[in-house]
Amino acid sequence: MSADLLHEDAPAQVSRHIARPLQLSHPLHPSHPPQRGSTLLECMLAVVMFSIGLLAILRLLAASVVESGNVQFRSEASLLASDLIGQMWTGDRSYKGISDRFGQTSSDDYQRWLAMVRQRLPGISTAANQPSVTIDNDRNVTVLLYWQSPGDNESHQLRVQTRVTD
Repeated sequence: MSADLLHEDAPAQVSRHIARPLQLSHPLHPSHPPQRGSTLLECMLAVVMFSIGLLAILRLLAASVVESGNVQFRSEASLLASDLIGQMWTGDRSYKGISDRFGQTSSDDYQRWLAMVRQRLPGISTAANQPSVTIDNDRNVTVLLYWQSPGDNESHQLRVQTRVTD
């Protein structure tokens, strides 16, 4: 033993060092000060980021629904134009025959086709978005179809060109 422990006040010194417990600022992380409210802040930030992501997905879904409607109407317009051209190929294919049946808007064949167009494509009225069929002397045929989707501000167009030969 050392000489200090043999003095009379030696036990008081030893007990004084043992009596003081080690005090930590935070029991698990002694080097970090205690944090208050950080979990709430992290949760709020996570909710904001999740909300922004959800809104972006909803916007993408809405745009997808609109575009799928446009694709449907474009397909309908393509089928209608193909139907008209197919009718031109099945009858008299001379310029006079084609022009009499489809070049005149008052002809029965054109009126039947126009009724199908009005039934299957939206936004066609007597004043706006009327389809047109032009036939030149060389039997080059141009079919223009217009439609306006519900909720759209502008109309869409499909142009089909072909040549009817013998």
